[in-house]
Amino acid sequence: MERARPVVVAGAGMAGLTMALELARRDIASIVVERAPRLEEVGAGLQLSPNALRVLARLGRLDDLKARGTVAETVTLRRGDTGRPIASVPVAADDGTPYLSIHRADLQAWLADAVAASPLVDLRLGTGITGVTQHGGGIRTDISAAGGDGSLHAPLLIAADGVNSPISRMLGLGEAVATGALAWRGRIADLSALPPPAGIEAWLGPRRHAVAYPIAGGRETNLVLIEPATDMTDAADLARRFDRWDRRLGAMIAAVGSFTAWPLKGVPPQRSWRHLDDRLILIGDAAHGMLPYAAQGAAMAIEDAAVLADHLDRAPSLPAALRGYEAERRPRIDRVRARVAFHRRVYHLPFPLSLARNAVLARRSPDSLARDLAWLYDWYPPRG
Repeated sequence: MERARPVVVAGAGMAGLTMALELARRDIASIVVERAPRLEEVGAGLQLSPNALRVLARLGRLDDLKARGTVAETVTLRRGDTGRPIASVPVAADDGTPYLSIHRADLQAWLADAVAASPLVDLRLGTGITGVTQHGGGIRTDISAAGGDGSLHAPLLIAADGVNSPISRMLGLGEAVATGALAWRGRIADLSALPPPAGIEAWLGPRRHAVAYPIAGGRETNLVLIEPATDMTDAADLARRFDRWDRRLGAMIAAVGSFTAWPLKGVPPQRSWRHLDDRLILIGDAAHGMLPYAAQGAAMAIEDAAVLADHLDRAPSLPAALRGYEAERRPRIDRVRARVAFHRRVYHLPFPLSLARNAVLARRSPDSLARDLAWLYDWYPPRG
């Protein structure tokens, strides 16, 4: 790939910042453009499984990242009505790579610190993209910023601008689609009377489920309630909709200062990733945004960055790099999508099917449950 001009990366979220750092590891310069004027706290907690942490471990100080989050050994599945444990799934990797729960803003800040230390990354905040066209054997990206309008000329534009990707709309790919699910996200900051969860916990029930885990180095708890979007009224009614659930979960709901509603959107599996004669490629949620039932949205974006950077570094041409990247990533993304769909069905089984689910999980050993996800968590990034 041509290295005389920097690659342009759209978006300074997990995918975009990781992308820039992975390029820098291979001496490829980039310009990261982000329409937000500041990298502020957005979203809520997220989970980083070992497959993602193996990438991040080579981008910065992993001990610092671990200090900003909380290491988890297991994910405990519980009955929604009683809170009784159904199964405990080990999530730490055999090679010692941990599983981390962390606030999205803490991860973004850690990545931004690494970007600021790299002379090969030019981060431009408050810069929106207004158009993309092929130009002179490369791509022209029109931008708008406080200092005026302009354009960037590059060999490649990497669209890492999220599930509601403006670049996807510019390409005529349409909007992200509603999935019929809604997430209510909240944080418990006062843990004096309500200790944080011991690891990651999920309560399963008909049509909805809840997930809780510690963030901010264990000083806060992240709570997510997922239910059908058609049930949405307002946050004040959440307690009533979960009033027959585990009392401990009810106490956690009451302890949240305020909930934020997030309609969960996805990207159609058939969305094309490569555009404009292989001068533009979508990665992360812009390419394959999916429901959070396997906690792999951020992880897949982080993996994307490592694999794409490797192909850009090794391939004899840009089209060959993007073809090779897509051929490698599509099967894995499809497999993760299938796992997400499986979790969605199994988590929300009604009575009496839920009794059969619980009985099957209870009979399985932790090792056998861990083997179900070995293909996912034991992934290693390409060397480079």
